[in-house]
Amino acid sequence: MDRKERVIRTLNLKEVDRIPIYDLVRSDKVIEYFSGEKLPEYEFWEKEEEKLKIMTGKAVNKLCDMTRSFGFGPLKEYECTDEFGFVWHASPYEKTRWIVKRPFNDEEGGIEFIKKLIEKYCKEIKEIKENRKQYREKYHNGFLKIQSYIGNTINLLAENGTGLDCLRHYLGFELFTYIYADNPDIVSEFFEIFTELQIEIAKTVADKNLSPCVLTYGDIACKNKLLHSPEFLRREFFPRLKRIQDTWHNYEIKCLFHSDGNIMEVLDDLIETGIDGLNPIEIVAGMDIKKIKEKYGKKIFLTGGIDMSQLLSLKTPEEVKEICKETIKIAYPGYFIGSTTEIDNSVKLENVIAMFEIASQPVEKLL
Repeated sequence: MDRKERVIRTLNLKEVDRIPIYDLVRSDKVIEYFSGEKLPEYEFWEKEEEKLKIMTGKAVNKLCDMTRSFGFGPLKEYECTDEFGFVWHASPYEKTRWIVKRPFNDEEGGIEFIKKLIEKYCKEIKEIKENRKQYREKYHNGFLKIQSYIGNTINLLAENGTGLDCLRHYLGFELFTYIYADNPDIVSEFFEIFTELQIEIAKTVADKNLSPCVLTYGDIACKNKLLHSPEFLRREFFPRLKRIQDTWHNYEIKCLFHSDGNIMEVLDDLIETGIDGLNPIEIVAGMDIKKIKEKYGKKIFLTGGIDMSQLLSLKTPEEVKEICKETIKIAYPGYFIGSTTEIDNSVKLENVIAMFEIASQPVEKLL
């Protein structure tokens, strides 16, 4: 069974020869091991950017049957200021960046910023509609460039949210909450424009021959509880998520939904939006993969479930193998094994190898 067939069969809840891996590779040691090459010294990373991409691509191809958000990450520690005045810090070790200073600190400033975002995204929608062919070609060329690094690993075609994560991140959770309480209409308007942009992107770039699946997302929970009330989510989040996913379904492309945290309370709502898969199933936050499989296993595929915050980062390879075997018995068929979000620099290389070794075995030996 080749990789593409294995992935598509898993997306459709069918039996496969071995369990496919879905993950994000963000660990330097994992990149070295699975690429078979040594990373350049840190001071040469900027000059060796292409080599780092090639190595990361080799590692992803060796380890993962399906992935998203390909890249090596920041090449140096730095801070920069964006067009709106936000100061961002980038970290090569963390493989990401975050806001360290905002250009406002009150509701008035936050609302003015939201208006600027709405204006920006309205312009992007207009540009896509007026130049749909050019946008599609540019997007597909970028996607195929990534594919050239990762070989036959399936890459998710797009990542779409409703704007909740975007706005909450820009404003900070506290200010976001105050603005929504005092001026909900401006926040809802932003969500609507952001969602419309995602729909226009989907209508423009959808091509099931490039990829059978996309990521839809919204980090709506933390450990043991939701970040927002079910009423808020039913009013502002779920209907827009459904519209995005309906668009992708029109092109016969499946939607893997991602949220960290414990979302057990609203899984029925998520199913009603039309999600096809669920990620990352964060066990230590209170997610119960057994209950999820029993209740929804004939409707959605599952990805993740192997804890990266404690199991992959602190435990032994033997413990990792046992958990992997147990999880496969629970979640198969329709299961991509993988970490609870990403394989970053906090995890032990030997534990990732242990997960890989279990996934490499024939399914019948594991059940």
